[in-house]
Amino acid sequence: MRSPALARIASLAIAIGLSLAVAGCSNAPATGEIRGKVTFKGQPVTEGTVTFLNLTDGGGGEGQIEQDGRYAVMGAIPVGEYVVEIKPLMHMVDTDPGKSPPAPMEKPAPNIPRKYRMQGSTPLKEAVKSGQNEINFDMKP
Repeated sequence: MRSPALARIASLAIAIGLSLAVAGCSNAPATGEIRGKVTFKGQPVTEGTVTFLNLTDGGGGEGQIEQDGRYAVMGAIPVGEYVVEIKPLMHMVDTDPGKSPPAPMEKPAPNIPRKYRMQGSTPLKEAVKSGQNEINFDMKP
């Protein structure tokens, strides 16, 4: 026969154990999902990539620009401050046929000004918040 005191102690130990297990799970960093639209002078950019770079903690995410200018970063990324690059797609170009293998090069993209393509020159900086983030970019020349 179990005593009521022993049963209460066992219940309390189980409750404490569950509380600690749940608290351990809450140490995961808060994350945000990002989607939006990319335009140049008000017109949709029809292809390229949008890259979010966290220069403080490292990491980030990237999404492909669709025909209508919309993009979505694949997966959630940690909440924080990000520098944003918008780049043309890459394609293989045979610059020296028969002498060297084709090399990856940016596709021509007059609707993505050079300053937006590199972290050192892009003026785009965004704060990613927890949950859904709608972040639109209208690039200027």
